[in-house]
Amino acid sequence: MGRIYKIGYAYFPSALSSIFSPKIRIDVHGVESHFDNIGARGGGFSLVEGCETWVKIDEDEENETEVVVNDSIKYFPPSLEAAEEMRRRFNITGKIEIRHRIHVPLATGFGSSASSIAGTVLALSTLTGHDLTLRGILKITHEIELKCRTGLNSEAGFITGGLVLVLREGAPPKTIVDSIPLPQDIKLVALVARSMKTSEVISDFSKIEYIEEVGDKFLSRILKKPTPQNFLTCAKEFAYEAGFVTSRVEEMFEVLRRLPIVGYAQNMLGEAAHTLIYERDLEYVLKELRDYFQNERIVVSDLTSTCNVSSKQIVLEKSVS
Repeated sequence: MGRIYKIGYAYFPSALSSIFSPKIRIDVHGVESHFDNIGARGGGFSLVEGCETWVKIDEDEENETEVVVNDSIKYFPPSLEAAEEMRRRFNITGKIEIRHRIHVPLATGFGSSASSIAGTVLALSTLTGHDLTLRGILKITHEIELKCRTGLNSEAGFITGGLVLVLREGAPPKTIVDSIPLPQDIKLVALVARSMKTSEVISDFSKIEYIEEVGDKFLSRILKKPTPQNFLTCAKEFAYEAGFVTSRVEEMFEVLRRLPIVGYAQNMLGEAAHTLIYERDLEYVLKELRDYFQNERIVVSDLTSTCNVSSKQIVLEKSVS
Protein backbone atom coordinates (compact mmCIF):
# COMPACT_ATOMS: atom_id res chain seq x y z
CA MET A 1 0.00 0.00 0.00
CA GLY A 2 1.33 3.46 -0.94
CA ARG A 3 1.87 6.25 1.52
CA ILE A 4 -1.13 8.42 2.39
CA TYR A 5 -0.76 12.19 2.48
CA LYS A 6 -3.10 14.86 3.78
CA ILE A 7 -3.55 17.61 1.17
CA GLY A 8 -5.51 20.85 1.59
CA TYR A 9 -6.31 23.95 -0.46
CA ALA A 10 -7.25 27.55 0.41
CA TYR A 11 -7.76 30.83 -1.42
CA PHE A 12 -7.70 34.43 -0.20
CA PRO A 13 -8.06 37.63 -2.23
CA SER A 14 -5.39 40.31 -2.40
CA ALA A 15 -5.67 43.28 -0.05
CA LEU A 16 -4.24 46.26 -1.93
CA SER A 17 -3.47 49.21 0.35
CA SER A 18 -3.96 52.80 -0.85
CA ILE A 19 -3.61 54.80 2.37
CA PHE A 20 -2.66 53.98 5.95
CA SER A 21 -2.16 55.55 9.35
CA PRO A 22 0.11 53.34 11.49
CA LYS A 23 -0.94 52.89 15.11
CA ILE A 24 2.07 51.51 16.97
CA ARG A 25 2.27 52.45 20.63
CA ILE A 26 5.45 52.29 22.72
CA ASP A 27 5.33 52.32 26.53
CA VAL A 28 7.76 54.12 28.84
CA HIS A 29 10.14 51.16 28.73
CA GLY A 30 10.29 51.20 24.93
CA VAL A 31 8.16 48.09 24.55
CA GLU A 32 5.51 47.83 21.84
CA SER A 33 1.86 47.39 22.81
CA HIS A 34 0.23 43.95 22.65
CA PHE A 35 -0.18 42.66 19.10
CA ASP A 36 -3.98 42.86 19.40
CA ASN A 37 -3.75 46.65 19.79
CA ILE A 38 -1.21 47.37 17.04
CA GLY A 39 -2.06 47.95 13.40
CA ALA A 40 -3.18 50.72 11.10
CA ARG A 41 -6.23 52.64 10.05
CA GLY A 42 -6.50 52.98 6.30
CA GLY A 43 -8.14 51.84 3.13
CA GLY A 44 -7.69 49.89 -0.06
CA PHE A 45 -9.19 47.28 -2.35
CA SER A 46 -10.02 43.58 -2.10
CA LEU A 47 -8.97 41.98 -5.41
CA VAL A 48 -10.13 38.70 -6.94
CA GLU A 49 -6.56 38.19 -8.16
CA GLY A 50 -5.25 36.73 -4.93
CA CYS A 51 -3.31 33.82 -3.46
CA GLU A 52 -3.97 30.11 -3.87
CA THR A 53 -2.41 27.82 -1.28
CA TRP A 54 -1.85 24.07 -1.33
CA VAL A 55 -0.64 22.30 1.82
CA LYS A 56 0.57 18.72 2.23
CA ILE A 57 1.34 16.96 5.51
CA ASP A 58 3.50 13.83 5.53
CA GLU A 59 3.27 12.42 9.05
CA ASP A 60 5.94 9.78 8.32
CA GLU A 61 8.64 12.43 7.81
CA GLU A 62 10.58 14.44 10.40
CA ASN A 63 9.19 17.80 11.54
CA GLU A 64 10.14 20.19 8.75
CA THR A 65 8.43 23.00 6.82
CA GLU A 66 9.00 23.79 3.16
CA VAL A 67 7.50 26.70 1.19
CA VAL A 68 7.62 27.37 -2.55
CA VAL A 69 6.03 30.48 -4.08
CA ASN A 70 5.19 30.59 -7.79
CA ASP A 71 7.42 27.57 -8.45
CA SER A 72 10.60 29.58 -7.85
CA ILE A 73 10.81 31.38 -4.48
CA LYS A 74 11.89 28.95 -1.78
CA TYR A 75 12.22 31.28 1.19
CA PHE A 76 9.04 33.03 2.32
CA PRO A 77 9.11 33.89 6.05
CA PRO A 78 5.40 34.79 6.51
CA SER A 79 4.21 31.32 5.45
CA LEU A 80 7.01 29.55 7.32
CA GLU A 81 6.05 31.39 10.51
CA ALA A 82 2.36 30.64 9.90
CA ALA A 83 3.06 26.92 9.55
CA GLU A 84 5.22 26.83 12.68
CA GLU A 85 2.56 28.70 14.65
CA MET A 86 -0.06 26.16 13.58
CA ARG A 87 2.35 23.31 14.42
CA ARG A 88 2.74 24.71 17.96
CA ARG A 89 -0.97 25.38 18.48
CA PHE A 90 -2.30 22.06 17.24
CA ASN A 91 0.68 19.74 17.78
CA ILE A 92 1.08 19.00 14.06
CA THR A 93 3.83 16.46 13.40
CA GLY A 94 5.64 15.52 10.20
CA LYS A 95 6.72 17.44 7.14
CA ILE A 96 4.57 20.39 6.04
CA GLU A 97 4.88 21.37 2.38
CA ILE A 98 3.31 24.65 1.26
CA ARG A 99 2.85 25.80 -2.33
CA HIS A 100 1.56 29.27 -3.15
CA ARG A 101 0.36 30.62 -6.47
CA ILE A 102 0.27 34.39 -5.93
CA HIS A 103 -1.38 36.22 -8.82
CA VAL A 104 -0.08 39.72 -8.00
CA PRO A 105 3.46 41.10 -7.72
CA LEU A 106 5.15 40.52 -4.37
CA ALA A 107 6.19 43.27 -1.94
CA THR A 108 4.39 46.02 -3.85
CA GLY A 109 1.40 46.83 -1.64
CA PHE A 110 -0.99 44.02 -2.64
CA GLY A 111 -1.01 42.35 0.78
CA SER A 112 0.44 39.11 -0.56
CA SER A 113 2.02 38.23 2.78
CA ALA A 114 -1.36 38.46 4.53
CA SER A 115 -3.01 36.37 1.79
CA SER A 116 -0.35 33.67 2.06
CA ILE A 117 -0.45 33.58 5.86
CA ALA A 118 -4.25 33.37 5.95
CA GLY A 119 -4.25 30.67 3.27
CA THR A 120 -1.68 28.62 5.18
CA VAL A 121 -3.61 28.94 8.44
CA LEU A 122 -6.94 28.03 6.81
CA ALA A 123 -5.57 25.05 4.89
CA LEU A 124 -3.73 23.62 7.89
CA SER A 125 -6.58 24.14 10.34
CA THR A 126 -9.08 22.46 8.02
CA LEU A 127 -6.69 19.66 7.09
CA THR A 128 -6.00 18.75 10.71
CA GLY A 129 -9.61 19.04 11.90
CA HIS A 130 -8.98 22.18 13.97
CA ASP A 131 -11.42 24.34 12.04
CA LEU A 132 -11.34 28.08 12.67
CA THR A 133 -13.75 30.92 11.97
CA LEU A 134 -12.64 33.76 9.70
CA ARG A 135 -12.10 35.91 12.79
CA GLY A 136 -9.81 33.26 14.27
CA ILE A 137 -7.82 32.96 11.03
CA LEU A 138 -7.38 36.72 10.76
CA LYS A 139 -6.35 37.09 14.40
CA ILE A 140 -3.48 34.67 13.78
CA THR A 141 -2.66 36.36 10.47
CA HIS A 142 -2.53 39.75 12.19
CA GLU A 143 -0.06 38.50 14.79
CA ILE A 144 2.25 36.85 12.25
CA GLU A 145 2.24 39.93 9.99
CA LEU A 146 3.47 41.99 12.93
CA LYS A 147 6.08 39.41 13.94
CA CYS A 148 7.47 39.32 10.40
CA ARG A 149 7.04 43.10 9.92
CA THR A 150 5.38 42.54 6.55
CA GLY A 151 2.20 44.54 7.05
CA LEU A 152 -0.15 46.48 9.32
CA ASN A 153 -3.75 45.27 9.35
CA SER A 154 -3.69 44.07 5.71
CA GLU A 155 -5.79 41.10 6.81
CA ALA A 156 -8.70 43.45 7.58
CA GLY A 157 -9.23 43.59 3.81
CA PHE A 158 -10.56 40.01 3.98
CA ILE A 159 -13.44 40.89 6.30
CA THR A 160 -15.45 42.63 3.61
CA GLY A 161 -15.09 43.28 -0.12
CA GLY A 162 -14.60 46.07 -2.61
CA LEU A 163 -13.23 49.36 -1.34
CA VAL A 164 -12.35 48.59 2.28
CA LEU A 165 -11.92 51.10 5.10
CA VAL A 166 -10.19 50.13 8.35
CA LEU A 167 -11.60 52.54 10.93
CA ARG A 168 -9.93 51.07 14.00
CA GLU A 169 -6.64 49.21 14.11
CA GLY A 170 -5.86 45.92 15.79
CA ALA A 171 -6.70 42.24 15.62
CA PRO A 172 -10.29 40.97 15.48
CA PRO A 173 -12.55 41.69 17.31
CA LYS A 174 -10.92 45.05 18.13
CA THR A 175 -10.61 46.19 14.54
CA ILE A 176 -13.54 48.00 12.92
CA VAL A 177 -14.01 47.70 9.15
CA ASP A 178 -16.37 49.47 6.74
CA SER A 179 -16.51 49.83 2.96
CA ILE A 180 -17.43 52.29 0.24
CA PRO A 181 -19.91 50.87 -2.34
CA LEU A 182 -18.52 50.61 -5.87
CA PRO A 183 -20.17 50.59 -9.30
CA GLN A 184 -20.74 47.06 -10.59
CA ASP A 185 -19.06 47.60 -13.97
CA ILE A 186 -15.64 48.61 -12.70
CA LYS A 187 -12.15 47.09 -12.73
CA LEU A 188 -8.91 47.83 -10.91
CA VAL A 189 -5.74 48.22 -12.95
CA ALA A 190 -2.30 48.55 -11.38
CA LEU A 191 1.10 49.49 -12.82
CA VAL A 192 4.04 47.96 -10.95
CA ALA A 193 7.69 49.04 -11.31
CA ARG A 194 9.42 47.69 -8.21
CA SER A 195 8.96 46.82 -4.55
CA MET A 196 9.48 48.78 -1.36
CA LYS A 197 10.23 47.08 1.98
CA THR A 198 7.40 47.55 4.48
CA SER A 199 9.80 46.64 7.29
CA GLU A 200 11.99 49.67 6.52
CA VAL A 201 9.05 52.00 7.04
CA ILE A 202 7.34 50.47 10.07
CA SER A 203 10.63 50.13 11.97
CA ASP A 204 11.40 53.88 11.83
CA PHE A 205 9.31 55.27 14.68
CA SER A 206 10.03 58.94 13.96
CA LYS A 207 8.68 58.54 10.42
CA ILE A 208 5.73 56.48 11.69
CA GLU A 209 4.50 59.41 13.78
CA TYR A 210 4.51 61.72 10.77
CA ILE A 211 2.80 59.17 8.49
CA GLU A 212 0.17 58.61 11.20
CA GLU A 213 -0.62 62.33 11.34
CA VAL A 214 -0.88 62.67 7.56
CA GLY A 215 -2.86 59.46 7.22
CA ASP A 216 -5.42 60.50 9.85
CA LYS A 217 -5.90 63.85 8.12
CA PHE A 218 -6.73 62.34 4.75
CA LEU A 219 -8.82 59.52 6.21
CA SER A 220 -11.00 62.17 7.87
CA ARG A 221 -11.47 63.81 4.48
CA ILE A 222 -12.45 60.46 2.97
CA LEU A 223 -15.08 59.84 5.64
CA LYS A 224 -16.62 63.28 5.04
CA LYS A 225 -17.20 62.28 1.41
CA PRO A 226 -17.03 58.46 1.08
CA THR A 227 -16.96 58.05 -2.70
CA PRO A 228 -14.47 56.10 -4.83
CA GLN A 229 -13.37 59.32 -6.54
CA ASN A 230 -12.69 61.17 -3.30
CA PHE A 231 -11.02 58.12 -1.76
CA LEU A 232 -8.50 57.90 -4.59
CA THR A 233 -7.90 61.66 -4.63
CA CYS A 234 -7.18 61.69 -0.89
CA ALA A 235 -5.00 58.56 -1.13
CA LYS A 236 -2.97 60.18 -3.90
CA GLU A 237 -2.50 63.38 -1.89
CA PHE A 238 -1.52 61.28 1.14
CA ALA A 239 1.23 59.59 -0.90
CA TYR A 240 2.65 62.97 -1.91
CA GLU A 241 2.54 64.49 1.57
CA ALA A 242 3.93 61.37 3.26
CA GLY A 243 6.87 61.39 0.84
CA PHE A 244 6.26 58.07 -0.93
CA VAL A 245 5.90 59.34 -4.52
CA THR A 246 9.02 58.60 -6.57
CA SER A 247 9.83 59.99 -10.01
CA ARG A 248 8.61 56.73 -11.57
CA VAL A 249 5.30 56.88 -9.71
CA GLU A 250 4.95 60.53 -10.72
CA GLU A 251 5.41 59.44 -14.34
CA MET A 252 2.63 56.87 -13.89
CA PHE A 253 0.38 59.55 -12.41
CA GLU A 254 1.09 61.89 -15.33
CA VAL A 255 -0.08 59.29 -17.85
CA LEU A 256 -3.08 58.18 -15.78
CA ARG A 257 -4.44 61.70 -15.30
CA ARG A 258 -4.90 62.00 -19.09
CA LEU A 259 -6.99 58.83 -19.36
CA PRO A 260 -10.74 58.18 -18.80
CA ILE A 261 -10.50 56.74 -15.27
CA VAL A 262 -12.23 57.20 -11.93
CA GLY A 263 -9.04 58.17 -10.08
CA TYR A 264 -5.60 56.89 -9.13
CA ALA A 265 -3.25 56.46 -6.16
CA GLN A 266 0.03 54.80 -5.16
CA ASN A 267 0.27 51.28 -3.74
CA MET A 268 1.22 51.22 -0.06
CA LEU A 269 3.98 50.27 -0.17
CA GLY A 270 5.42 49.90 -3.63
CA GLU A 271 6.72 51.82 -6.58
CA ALA A 272 3.36 51.16 -8.18
CA ALA A 273 0.08 52.91 -8.92
CA HIS A 274 -3.51 51.73 -9.23
CA THR A 275 -6.68 53.08 -10.76
CA LEU A 276 -10.37 52.29 -11.14
CA ILE A 277 -11.71 52.01 -14.69
CA TYR A 278 -15.18 51.43 -16.06
CA GLU A 279 -15.38 48.34 -18.27
CA ARG A 280 -16.41 50.44 -21.29
CA ASP A 281 -13.03 52.25 -21.13
CA LEU A 282 -10.85 49.29 -20.14
CA GLU A 283 -9.63 48.23 -23.59
CA TYR A 284 -8.61 51.76 -24.56
CA VAL A 285 -6.87 52.48 -21.24
CA LEU A 286 -4.94 49.19 -21.31
CA LYS A 287 -3.72 49.88 -24.84
CA GLU A 288 -2.44 53.30 -23.80
CA LEU A 289 -0.73 51.95 -20.72
CA ARG A 290 0.90 49.06 -22.57
CA ASP A 291 2.21 51.42 -25.24
CA TYR A 292 3.75 53.72 -22.67
CA PHE A 293 4.85 51.32 -19.90
CA GLN A 294 6.53 48.44 -21.69
CA ASN A 295 8.74 47.41 -18.77
CA GLU A 296 6.15 47.57 -15.98
CA ARG A 297 3.86 44.74 -15.01
CA ILE A 298 0.18 45.54 -15.48
CA VAL A 299 -2.35 43.86 -13.20
CA VAL A 300 -6.05 43.79 -14.09
CA SER A 301 -8.51 42.50 -11.53
CA ASP A 302 -12.15 42.34 -10.60
CA LEU A 303 -13.02 43.47 -7.09
CA THR A 304 -14.57 41.20 -4.51
CA SER A 305 -17.81 42.75 -3.31
CA THR A 306 -20.63 42.55 -0.85
CA CYS A 307 -22.70 45.17 -2.67
CA ASN A 308 -22.71 47.28 -5.82
CA VAL A 309 -24.11 50.72 -6.50
CA SER A 310 -25.46 52.58 -9.53
CA SER A 311 -27.76 55.50 -10.19
CA LYS A 312 -29.40 57.31 -13.07
CA GLN A 313 -31.65 60.27 -13.52
CA ILE A 314 -35.08 59.85 -15.08
CA VAL A 315 -37.08 62.83 -16.27
CA LEU A 316 -40.79 62.27 -16.67
CA GLU A 317 -42.63 64.57 -18.98
CA LYS A 318 -45.69 66.15 -17.48
CA SER A 319 -48.78 64.70 -19.11
CA VAL A 320 -51.28 67.00 -20.75
CA SER A 321 -54.78 66.44 -19.40
